[in-house]
Amino acid sequence: MKQCLVCNNSLKFSRCVLVALILLAFLIDNHWLVLIAGFLMACSAFSIKLNIPYQIYILFKKILKRKSKLIKKESGELKFIYIFGSSFFFIIFLLLHFNIDFAWIFVLIMSFLLILSCFFDICATSLIYAVLKKIRDQIDNPQT
Repeated sequence: MKQCLVCNNSLKFSRCVLVALILLAFLIDNHWLVLIAGFLMACSAFSIKLNIPYQIYILFKKILKRKSKLIKKESGELKFIYIFGSSFFFIIFLLLHFNIDFAWIFVLIMSFLLILSCFFDICATSLIYAVLKKIRDQIDNPQT
């Protein structure tokens, strides 16, 4: 699979911005902020250059003349993470738009998962990706 170099701190910052956005949406009862969060994640699925919080963090690093520590990530994993997350945000937005109030519980669950990803490097979607990739590899190359 194709790999790319990304700044891990920038990814964490991007996730923190999403957490702040959806928690703000919960606190002020504004479902449009959930849509904005979904849109930010969906843009990131196409290219890391479209991840606005990521690019803002990189820009500040350049202004402060600090080096960014880059790590290798599979581009397929990043796309999977952003598509999976944004689809949940879009579904939650639709539920909220049609006045299904229990959808705010899903907003809190998503914020909790993003907090785990931000501060503890435990990304549930990455784990799902790894399991699905392992299953696909076993189907493609069965051991006899």
